[in-house]
Amino acid sequence: MIRLSRLAAPLLVALALGITPAAAQSGTGVEPDAGAAASVVIDLAGRAAEGAASAEARIEAAESDEAPADRAPTLSEQEAIAIADTSGELQDWIRDHPVARSAAELERDEDRYKVSYVSKDGDGRETVEAQVFVRDDDGQITEIRTGPQVAWMMARGVEGAFGRAVNRPVIWLTLCALFLLPLLTPRRLLSIRTLDLLVLLSLGVSLIWFNRGEIFTSVPLVYPPLVYLGLRLAWIGIGTRRRRGDGAGTSSSAAADDPDPRPLRARAPSVVSLCPPWLLATLLAVTLALRYGLNAFDSNVIDVGYAGVIGADLIGSGQTPYGNMPSDCGNCDTYGPLTYAAYVPFEFLMPWSGRWDDLPAAHGAATAFDMLTVIGMIVLGWRLAGPRLGLLLGLAWAAFPFSAYVLETNANDSLVPAMLVWGLVAARSPIGRGLGVGLASAAKLSPAILLPLWSRHPFPRGGGPTWRRYAGYGLGLVGTVVLTGWVLLLDGLDGVRAFWSRTFAYQVGRESPFSIWGQYAELRPLQLALMVGVVVAALAVMRWPRRLDLLGMAALSGALLVGFQLTLTHWFYLYIVWFLPFALLAFVPAWDRPRPVPRPEPAGDRSERPSAVTGAGARRPATTVTSG
Repeated sequence: MIRLSRLAAPLLVALALGITPAAAQSGTGVEPDAGAAASVVIDLAGRAAEGAASAEARIEAAESDEAPADRAPTLSEQEAIAIADTSGELQDWIRDHPVARSAAELERDEDRYKVSYVSKDGDGRETVEAQVFVRDDDGQITEIRTGPQVAWMMARGVEGAFGRAVNRPVIWLTLCALFLLPLLTPRRLLSIRTLDLLVLLSLGVSLIWFNRGEIFTSVPLVYPPLVYLGLRLAWIGIGTRRRRGDGAGTSSSAAADDPDPRPLRARAPSVVSLCPPWLLATLLAVTLALRYGLNAFDSNVIDVGYAGVIGADLIGSGQTPYGNMPSDCGNCDTYGPLTYAAYVPFEFLMPWSGRWDDLPAAHGAATAFDMLTVIGMIVLGWRLAGPRLGLLLGLAWAAFPFSAYVLETNANDSLVPAMLVWGLVAARSPIGRGLGVGLASAAKLSPAILLPLWSRHPFPRGGGPTWRRYAGYGLGLVGTVVLTGWVLLLDGLDGVRAFWSRTFAYQVGRESPFSIWGQYAELRPLQLALMVGVVVAALAVMRWPRRLDLLGMAALSGALLVGFQLTLTHWFYLYIVWFLPFALLAFVPAWDRPRPVPRPEPAGDRSERPSAVTGAGARRPATTVTSG
């Protein structure tokens, strides 16, 4: 029986050309010719009306498992171009991006034509502006790519390419509820804290258009929440300064003029949640089960995870990853040495097959990085204010949709927050801070913006003389070089040169449509000015604010990372988790204001006061563990 689509396709083409004869605008370089298109329609209709036996033979050939290379194409190149020209989406694009020529190429493996529309600039350089794919069997248009979609698979809105099931509304909204509801209380519902949490979740609005392949809408939408988060974290970070009038028994003017005012207490966190510990633990267990279940049964490995597995395999064979990647992952050597070294134990246990298959080593590594971050968040919160805050921070990380998004792609991006979180846990030790920020920078280059800030010892002051603190911090950085630098030296100095050219040099010259800087070249001066501003801020925080506690260090770290991401030519949703732990630490607990340390009381007065432990109805305030 003859397929109805064989008759429907020509009729639709004829109808489109008859109703909208002026669909193509002058000056586009491609104007559908009604006479030529009509001849195509007549020819296709004639072919469709051939004998039933001939039609059935073509159907069987198209649907068989054998390659269609042995049969003659149904359409000619000119016929494919005429059909492609009828696409309204194509005409909308080339109306603003005039093309000089079009060409059709038969892809026999796919049994389709690829029709390319090419523009030419004043220097004669050609750029493919759009591609239309026409099925040879029945003349149906199966796919249209315009602008960045031609070169970037990420821009095409391919279903399941990133995040898989996490993108489904039922799962995304469930994670949002698990993240937000335990953090809300009726008394603080209308507060700046609630706004902070909602802005974090609003990053997902941009993802809706990204999943549709509409990156000229998705990209601008990500900047308002990023700008808000950067400014908000910066404001929290500089809030360690003494407010005028805070000094007990001291006037505002005296406090302002005092060159050496009394030291301030570190700001202490408190839990803001109606959920008891058992409920938080239950919600955390359910959330982790959901995430790791999805990773096991409904996730894919993108090129970022593939790169880690290949790099680990190369390291196991005695080669550096830099400059030695296979052709199907040619730009996969742009990460720091820790990224590849961290995959080595997983690739050893689950060896790479040599193909881009399920890559179990990538699944294992991504899960381990995520678990390391979850545990780090729990330990950090536990040390600050007890197990309840630890569970709350762990749940906030696990339930935040974009941390699950990273896990579903089996990317390496969770390695960065894992190192930074444990750096915060060990922030009391200069060596610990140096190792934490050093290892994060050895995984991805962006955390290097934190190197000046993390050289400071968080308030209250301590840890010995200043020179000893800086020496310990430097020792931690040297330890990072020792732990990861050997990966570069596997090929001697050639490996070092390849590392420089494949990482720093590549990133500087990188082009991408996934930022406003990549989409609008005229904004380049503003991008450079913003870069300078972020670098100046990164250096300034070495001395200011003068007093720095753990909250200030975390908030300023998040602000610097957000600021750095705002300057990137290539930005993607996986990067959100780099600053997420700092945002959670600043937004999830309630932090009190910095207050002066009380003056020592006379011995007589102290003896007359009831004991904080034994006094009637008195309770000892919860001790807050701060770095220092």
